[in-house]
Amino acid sequence: MSVTPANLDRPPTADEAMGMAWWNILTPSERATWLTKAEPACSVADAWAAFKRHQTTLTNPSPQDTP
Repeated sequence: MSVTPANLDRPPTADEAMGMAWWNILTPSERATWLTKAEPACSVADAWAAFKRHQTTLTNPSPQDTP
């Protein structure tokens, strides 16, 4: 969900809260890594989405990724 002036007063969703907690525990180097992986956008939300895609790939490899 994108942030707009109309929805700034609402509490964060569960996923947004998890994304903020994840971002807050990262080192500056880890933040840079995930912002790079989130290309071309480069927002924290994009980095969080890239991280979740990466985690899904690790837990559900495609058939070509299996030996």
